[in-house]
Amino acid sequence: MKLFSSVLLIASIAVLSGCIPIPMKHHNLTAPLISGTVTRAGVPVSGTHVQLVDQFDDTGAPAPGALKDEAVTDQQGHFTVGPLSRVTKKRVDLHTVPWGLRLSSDDKTWQPGWLVDPTVYGEVPKAPISALCDFSVDSKSSAIDGDLAVAGNGRCILQLVEKTKK
Repeated sequence: MKLFSSVLLIASIAVLSGCIPIPMKHHNLTAPLISGTVTRAGVPVSGTHVQLVDQFDDTGAPAPGALKDEAVTDQQGHFTVGPLSRVTKKRVDLHTVPWGLRLSSDDKTWQPGWLVDPTVYGEVPKAPISALCDFSVDSKSSAIDGDLAVAGNGRCILQLVEKTKK
């Protein structure tokens, strides 16, 4: 019995000191909280489907197994989606998370709202994001203001929402 107690004590100390790794679940943010407005030439567009997706394939469609959150714009064109996170046994390399927004006026035909540039994957911002999406503009390259490490393409302009200091 003394031997068992000694082995148990040594094993407990090894686990607590980090000598023996124990798989722990991590909550990895894969797409941020995004609130915004959809317009067409400055006029709010209600009924637009806005979908936040945490993984896209090479064609710009959601990858198999991708997490999604969807909202429909209200009368003022406003929406809120996200955040998305995955529970894994290891940390996700946030430099390879191709998240983004898609827009659809009919819930069938999707257009890129803002997709992370697949050649320059960026981190997933932890702060909330504000989006201004306009159906009347062609897709263009842009970066999230305040976080130049996140570049993308689409009809939306994204920027970090700064936290107010109390």
